[in-house]
Amino acid sequence: MVRISAGILTVSFLFVGCVAGGASRATVDSAPPPPPPPPETEADAPPTEPEDRSEADAADSTVAEPAVEPLAAAPGYPPAVLIGARVADVRTDPLEIVVEVGDSLAMGEDVEMIAYDAAGNPVRGVRILGSIESRFAALEEGHIMGVSEGEAELRMAIRVPPPGGTGPPEIRTFTAPLSVVGPPVTSVEIVDPEVRFFTGSMVQIEARALTEDGSVRKSVEVAWTSNRRRLATIDSRGFVRAIRPGAVTVTAAVEGLEATYSFEVEENPVAAVELDGPSRGRTGDVLRFAAAALDADGDVVEGTPVDFSVSSFETRADMGASVYPDGAFVAERPGLYRVTANAGARTGQVLVEVVERGVEHEVIVTGHGLVADRPTSDLWAFTGVDGRDYVYTGTHLGGQRMLAWDVTNPASPVLTDFVEVDARVVNDVKVNSSATVAVITREGASDRRNGIVVLDITDPAHPAIADTYTDELTGGVHNVFFSGDILYAIHNGTLDVHILDISDPTDVEEVGRWGIDAPGKYLHDIWVVDGLAYVSYWNDGVYILDVGDGRWGGTPTEPVEVSSFAYEEGNTHFAYPYTNADGHRYLFVGDEIFGCEDCISRNGHPGDGSRGFVHILDLEDPENLREVARYEVPEAGAHNLWIEDDRMYVAYYQAGLRVVDVSGELRGDLYRQGREMAWFPTGTPEGHVPNSPMAWGPQPFKGHVFVSDLNSGLWVVRLEPKQKAPVS
Repeated sequence: MVRISAGILTVSFLFVGCVAGGASRATVDSAPPPPPPPPETEADAPPTEPEDRSEADAADSTVAEPAVEPLAAAPGYPPAVLIGARVADVRTDPLEIVVEVGDSLAMGEDVEMIAYDAAGNPVRGVRILGSIESRFAALEEGHIMGVSEGEAELRMAIRVPPPGGTGPPEIRTFTAPLSVVGPPVTSVEIVDPEVRFFTGSMVQIEARALTEDGSVRKSVEVAWTSNRRRLATIDSRGFVRAIRPGAVTVTAAVEGLEATYSFEVEENPVAAVELDGPSRGRTGDVLRFAAAALDADGDVVEGTPVDFSVSSFETRADMGASVYPDGAFVAERPGLYRVTANAGARTGQVLVEVVERGVEHEVIVTGHGLVADRPTSDLWAFTGVDGRDYVYTGTHLGGQRMLAWDVTNPASPVLTDFVEVDARVVNDVKVNSSATVAVITREGASDRRNGIVVLDITDPAHPAIADTYTDELTGGVHNVFFSGDILYAIHNGTLDVHILDISDPTDVEEVGRWGIDAPGKYLHDIWVVDGLAYVSYWNDGVYILDVGDGRWGGTPTEPVEVSSFAYEEGNTHFAYPYTNADGHRYLFVGDEIFGCEDCISRNGHPGDGSRGFVHILDLEDPENLREVARYEVPEAGAHNLWIEDDRMYVAYYQAGLRVVDVSGELRGDLYRQGREMAWFPTGTPEGHVPNSPMAWGPQPFKGHVFVSDLNSGLWVVRLEPKQKAPVS
């Protein structure tokens, strides 16, 4: 056993999950606000507002600490809390906040937060705390920052006495709409659809509104017009309907700027459509169809626009299948489907029979290492230099320890030792490729010097501390990743990736650093494979870095950005690249969102559920990422994942361990397609929180799957094909 101690721990965390939040994270309790107490009706004079008030105070309150007024007769609460009982509403001035991307608004000057009583009169002396949780905007140093186009909200919180008059103050929250608009449009362009316009056909044209730096404005209104409506019309969505032969010019107008596109409407030469593709497949299989437009002589008509559609022969609200513009078809349910291709006002059709995927497996519990006295965090499985198998697990929320398990006999994990450190959270543990060095992360140290702890694991059953490194990492380290002698550390303070040379475990040295320049940024995780690093930057999305691949000029110590991808849900938490047996290359990106009132509770408290799912990005071209599929379990939230042998293992928090078939091409929602192979609820009556699954991290290892669970410790399971009952 090894201990590091530096006194009493004093730092606490608001959330149980592994997220600590971004720079503009909410200051509001995630629990639903209690019913407001009856507004005070006494006609007391409001307290005198201090004349001198700092800019910082103005940013987060309507007024500094007020003088005590008659309402403060009940002892025990500050005046600002007592006055909160009179508040019926909190609104902003202006009511709708609008900020431009790259610009900012000063709280207290451009935007004021004002409390009102039930009669609509301002209530002075109430301390109002503002916060923004969004990828579109951030609240930093008393300023609302416009990050990217979209809709957000400013959350405003006050403290009020509880209805019973005793106990801690309650939190009441109010919201104000916030719109982030793009910078002015400087030019408009129309994208050539690269098709021919035949009479009777319909083609969509895209207009792009560009700003001064060449970026595309997302939310703009485009006014379309046609100069010859008798020949072709165009609607507000850019759909051209070709009517008669002749030359046509359409115009797109955005914010007073215009662009034109000219084309020739031709007499339709298409006489028939040939549609080729598979006639049978399984749910979840991506079946590809190709359409050819033919003229009366049977020759292919080049440049003919093709639209695909699918219909079912069953009567139900949900079709159960989709077909994409590129002819890719995928079904979620078995059945007979009709795929139709429309080209030049002619159609071709084929029938497709879809059967069950049939990948169901059973989860067999092999062993369990119960941890009931503290929450468990991440894990790492490896074979030690002594030839035995081990799993190291971290601990969370006051856990202070890394636990060492001997799992040579998977049916009976043995806790051989632990390392105790001054940290409320040991979130991550990683082991180098030679299994001689491990690193554990520290957050919440009592002396506020967090950093990492380097372990000598030449005796893997009894790891020993080789070094404690805190230089420039005192703000806490959330995750780390080994790549040879380089360790990439995710720092909660700078919110940058710190690059450490760990070739001498007793003398760690920082040799590089990389981060983005974005307001409200929050950095969560990193994963490195084959010279590319995948960095999860929360609401700013996932970033791919060249850290040795070389195609973009990056090195392990001097990363070069390759690309990035952000999505509407935000909270990018984890990214894992994988190439399956059929050669399809994907990036599996998980998001982590707490406070879901409609989700399964994580600790028995309504409204505290986790939400989030796995986004699947096409990684064939790392410079041009695009989302093609997802895996989403209803009413629960994804956490860490691992992929091996075309199986994705997801620790899905309240939904336990999930195992998913990711073979072949992926499109649509894998959960709905029958690709889920098995699942296992990781709760237990003896757990730290009884009967409450909170799966944290999975790792397949030597024929078994090891899973850490926040509330129940370490699980060891294996998968076996499900035996179906014979049909008599």
